[in-house]
Amino acid sequence: MAKKGIGSVKLSTVILAGVALSTAAPLYAGELPLGAVAIYSNGQVRKLVQQGPDWTLWESARKRLYKESYLPYLPTLEYRRFPAESGGYTQRVVAGDVAQLVPFGDRRSVDFTVDRRKSDGTSDQRQWRCSYEGTGRESLMDRSLGVQLYRCTRFAATSGSEIKELREISYAPDPGIQVKETVSRPGRESEVTRLEYLLSPQEASYERIADLVKALR
Repeated sequence: MAKKGIGSVKLSTVILAGVALSTAAPLYAGELPLGAVAIYSNGQVRKLVQQGPDWTLWESARKRLYKESYLPYLPTLEYRRFPAESGGYTQRVVAGDVAQLVPFGDRRSVDFTVDRRKSDGTSDQRQWRCSYEGTGRESLMDRSLGVQLYRCTRFAATSGSEIKELREISYAPDPGIQVKETVSRPGRESEVTRLEYLLSPQEASYERIADLVKALR
C-alpha cells in the first residue's frame, strides 16, 4: 500500500527574534513521508529515515537514532549513538498487553513491564502504567491539531508504588507524531518539549532548518 505523505504546503511569514522566516504550514494527509523533519522547542532536530509496520526510525542532527513505536505512549524502543561513541539501549515489552489501551483497544488503563538493555549488556526492568486521558487540541505552526492525551507513570521496580517518572503526552494521529511531552521526575523540574515545526522533505533544506532552530533560541 502506498504511504500518503504531506500534501500541499502554504507559506506564511513570521518575524521572530528579528529574523523574517517563511514558515511552512503543511496540509497533512496521513502518514509522514521519509525525509520529513521535526524541530522541537529544545532545539533538537530529527529526520524520519525509516518506517516499519509498527515503528518509525528518526535520526537527530547529532546522528543519534531513535526507534519509536506506533503506540505513542510506549517509551523509545531503541536509542543508538554515533558508532564511534559508547552508549545506547533497547527496550522491549516483556509483560502486559500494551495494545489494549484506547483507541487501539477498549481499556482506559494498561500496566506493562519493559526490559531495558544497555549497549554494555546490563539491563533492568521498568514497570509502567499508562492511561488514556481523552482528546484535546494543540497548535503546530498556524494549525490546530486534534490530539490524543496519555498519562504514563513509571514505578520503582522494588516497591511498585514509588513514582520514578511521569510522562504526559499529546499525540496527533494525523499526521502521526507526538506534539507535546511533559516529563516529571522526583526532585527535578518538569521538562516540557513541544513540536514547533514539521517540514516536508522538500522544505527541509539545511539553511531553512538552521534558520528555524536559530529563531527558537
